[in-house]
Amino acid sequence: MDRNISEEFLNEQNNAYINRFQCVDKDGDNQVETFLQQEAFKLMQRNLVRTRLFFDGDQNLIGFYSLFNETIKMNKQKREEVQIYLPQKVKEIPAIRLHYIGVDSRYQNQGIGLYIMSSVLTNCTKVAKLSGCSLITVESTENTVNFYSKFDFKYLRPAGDYKLMAMNTKNLLNLVN
Repeated sequence: MDRNISEEFLNEQNNAYINRFQCVDKDGDNQVETFLQQEAFKLMQRNLVRTRLFFDGDQNLIGFYSLFNETIKMNKQKREEVQIYLPQKVKEIPAIRLHYIGVDSRYQNQGIGLYIMSSVLTNCTKVAKLSGCSLITVESTENTVNFYSKFDFKYLRPAGDYKLMAMNTKNLLNLVN
């Protein structure tokens, strides 16, 4: 990709860019777009989510992602599949949730989603290194399961209309140590 891409945290000065952001999936759902335009900044103000915006060299908003922290429970078989081994009395696993990721519809299928995911993984690795976080989780739609699988996310269980997937951060930590 030959674009000069920059990234920054969502802030009040980004409203004009956000209002022009368009993200509609294959089924015509614009939930990702709606989240960015109506919820992301409010959640950041409450210190519940962190959202990173990505701009091309012409300062067009081309994509974003949002993260938050959580804990997750899973049965022993699923823990073994993602190589999580807990002490006997510990039941919850610390995780970073990839809450939303989106690429503006006008910029899709150009490798930008891969670029944004590399930022997600880099920043999650930093958090895991500092805090001992074991997993990155995401609630995937059926259309995006293959995208997350490319990054070694494993299916855990249904989560409403979504599929809960997780990736062990140990694999990422091994790359940077």
